Amino acid sequence: MSGDLPIGGRTLTGDVFDMGETVDLGAEIRGVFFDAGNTLTYLDVEWIAGRLRDDGWEMDESALVYGQNVAAYELSRMALLKKYASDADRITPYFARVLELAGIPEGFAGECANILMEEHAKSILWRSVPDFVAPTLAELRRRGYILGVISNSDGRIKPLLERHNLTSLLTFIIDSAAVGVEKPDPEIFRMATDAAETQPHKCVFVGDIYAVDIEGARRSGLKGVLLDPLCLHSEFHCARITTLTDLLDILPPIKGVAQEAGDE
Repeated sequence: MSGDLPIGGRTLTGDVFDMGETVDLGAEIRGVFFDAGNTLTYLDVEWIAGRLRDDGWEMDESALVYGQNVAAYELSRMALLKKYASDADRITPYFARVLELAGIPEGFAGECANILMEEHAKSILWRSVPDFVAPTLAELRRRGYILGVISNSDGRIKPLLERHNLTSLLTFIIDSAAVGVEKPDPEIFRMATDAAETQPHKCVFVGDIYAVDIEGARRSGLKGVLLDPLCLHSEFHCARITTLTDLLDILPPIKGVAQEAGDE
């Protein structure tokens, strides 16, 4: 998808985007860092669909998956215009837009989004981890990469990753609520490269929100890889993957560092 996109009465065109060349990851990469929500952890669409059905809405989980991907695309564009100052400001309108795209009428989406916010306050809604996540991280670690997470979260991301047995695969987890700064601020990316004890140009950041994740990484000297499952972001000039496992095609084993199969 490319061209103009009307959002909130405004038409956004390509001139608001960074039109730089597609990223060449090169052979120097040592660190691979990840966003959490919609990259390693995903909305619990099973719970959401069930809760909406309890209220009489016909809802299919696949419609919610579609909605979260398209809403992330739209949010990338709105964030470029600084419509939402912080991640906390984005969550409620993001939920509402996901629900609209999934088929909830606009007049009711805000009310339903408030129900999701109530559940999110009790138990983070980005709590589903697909089966491919842990094996992908394990293979990247075996190949010699330093892995970490940089998340605009509320202090709950580390316990969530612990519950899914992912923390042993990660060198660090940076939660914006714990450090007092959030993406795209360069400071949070500097914390990550310090934790990995490597230089920014030798690191890749993988995320799903272009303006927050990819531009934030680039401006901090890291290389960005955009997770774009529906191939919506064609106007954003950066490296793109459609699923996390695609990283295994572009990040080969590091010579002299990668473990042989079966090694501890």
